[in-house]
Amino acid sequence: MPSFLIALNRMPGVKALRALLPLLAALLFCPAGVAAEVQANAFETRYATIRYSIESDLIEFGKKTGGASVALVRDRDKALSLIKENTDRLVFRVKALLDMHPEFHFNVSVLRSTEEVRDIYRELGMTGPPPPAFYSHKSHTIFLSPDRLSDGIFAHEVAHAVINFYFAPPPPPQVQEILAQYVDKHLRD
Repeated sequence: MPSFLIALNRMPGVKALRALLPLLAALLFCPAGVAAEVQANAFETRYATIRYSIESDLIEFGKKTGGASVALVRDRDKALSLIKENTDRLVFRVKALLDMHPEFHFNVSVLRSTEEVRDIYRELGMTGPPPPAFYSHKSHTIFLSPDRLSDGIFAHEVAHAVINFYFAPPPPPQVQEILAQYVDKHLRD
């Protein structure tokens, strides 16, 4: 590292600024309501960072997207391991169905209610009836609530993430929707 960078990194103000950069980025690049929804907890998988408020929301997400395997497990660590495996397996399945294999990482925001999903949907300027879950290309985030979630709905939104990472620029929404519906239809084939 050049000496001027080493000297710069040792300055107290620069250290404080570097510590605040992630928070500043979240505030600057997320809509106001989305920044307010930054959840305190994060769970990492190979493909996703799942953010949630309380662990029971993460477990419920796992039950809805991973089938009975998570619901039947009583051991917390085993349940978390299954959530990670099931999430990544579902992403891999979506990538295989679309025959699109970008190296990517996206976010999942597990919200407390469908009302929170609706509010963020509106804050992002989207129109029409709010869906049970949706993908925001700008923030690379799937917003969802476990109460109306299924593995098919999650796979549909993952398809949007894969498509948006694979193509630059992304195809029109109608084309994305056709591809995401293809994933819905063939998820269990």
